[in-house]
Amino acid sequence: MADNWIVLKFGGTSVAGRPQWETIASLAHARRSEGFRVLLVCSAVAGVTNQLSALAYNPGSVDRLEELLEVHRRLGRDLGVDEQNWLPDAERNLRQCLNDLLHDPGPQFHAALLAMGECLSTKIGCCFLRQTLDAGWVDVREALEVDQEMDMSPVRQWLSAACKAAEAPGLAGRWSALNPVLITQGFVAKTKEGHTALLGRGGSDTSAALLAGRLKAERLEIWTDVPGLFSADPRLISAARLLIEVDYAEALEMAASGARVVHPRCIRAAAATRTPMEIRDLSRRSLRGTRIGQRRSDKSGIKTVTCQEKMAVLLLQNLDARFQVGFLAEVFDIFRRRGISIDLVATSETTTTVAINCEANHLGDAELDDLSEDLGSRCKVTLYRDCVCVNLVGRGARTALSRLQDVMAYFDDHPLLMVSQSANDLCLSLLVESGDHELLLESAHRALIPEHDGEGAENGVFGASWAQIQQLAG
Repeated sequence: MADNWIVLKFGGTSVAGRPQWETIASLAHARRSEGFRVLLVCSAVAGVTNQLSALAYNPGSVDRLEELLEVHRRLGRDLGVDEQNWLPDAERNLRQCLNDLLHDPGPQFHAALLAMGECLSTKIGCCFLRQTLDAGWVDVREALEVDQEMDMSPVRQWLSAACKAAEAPGLAGRWSALNPVLITQGFVAKTKEGHTALLGRGGSDTSAALLAGRLKAERLEIWTDVPGLFSADPRLISAARLLIEVDYAEALEMAASGARVVHPRCIRAAAATRTPMEIRDLSRRSLRGTRIGQRRSDKSGIKTVTCQEKMAVLLLQNLDARFQVGFLAEVFDIFRRRGISIDLVATSETTTTVAINCEANHLGDAELDDLSEDLGSRCKVTLYRDCVCVNLVGRGARTALSRLQDVMAYFDDHPLLMVSQSANDLCLSLLVESGDHELLLESAHRALIPEHDGEGAENGVFGASWAQIQQLAG
């Protein structure tokens, strides 16, 4: 009979110290006792990717390198791991990466250096797990090869690459011949030529979903520092309620609309191979969390109010009435040539409004100015740099407008730059300038999300509020 796999993913805060690694070991023991072969996918220690990024821009800094190594020495000492089991290789590989960057500061060698964070955390973690488990380390680059995409900027090709989601029986067979508990890097993949590439923001979640699909895993468990998906960001709205279960399409829309617990590409990869997902809290293991899977109910309604910051809105006005045909094609070709993904579009007779995520597209002020200048050769451009997109997400989003009467007063003092409704009726988006947007979030949540446990709990939608969960933890 084929081995049954389960994949557990742990983020940066979940691999930062001995208590967290003891919990990881406990979970691995528990899943082994349930009869599963276990794959642990881990991020770099919290803060390390930022350290590596700073080092990439100053590869000659001895002090920065020493700070980075000391973070991992402390972790190794905390876990009782002999430095000789990981430090010599780590120093050699880091110095090689830095030497490459001194000769070529481009994104290829930047990616190689950033990947070292996951390599360090997993190799030290594997040494700790071997104290109580039959565990082994595998290089994720054996399993994940990025796709070659057209018209992507070099930065995105190396730092935000993509892999296809698919089953891989050969990989499952090879890894089943190894230790029953395996640990590997998140965030990392390889090119066709064998060079290191990265999967971008949320890459560890995405790689975990890709690996779960390749192994045909029973499920993917993402262990993080929050109990699951909520009806709003609980850091902003304490009345936000835990979502017990959502389907792939809803979860994808939530993630794409600013719910940062799990990345859209992770959900898309899981959906492609029909891998069930669970979002769980490492510090609250008894809490149910959120399950993401195939749709099991026809019930509709808004489930979450999300917020995307660092958005830019561009108003593109065609000033030449002689050239109506092909205007959009020419304008969008400018975005295509620059490898910029457009999030939202609205059109009228003379003006097209587009919204882009500056963070996802690696756009700073200089890049936005350059884009505006390029677009200005074809149309008049009005740029709003610092914008926020408030999204109402759930099946039947079109019917939400009738319940927003009390919310409309917000726009008396705050201009509405853009409204967009998704074609799949899962999201209604409101673009406003940054500032008092939390007021819009709060009023929309109050109008659309039931407040009490009895409302929505009976159909498996809403669980406890964030405030209630905090009280239980106390």
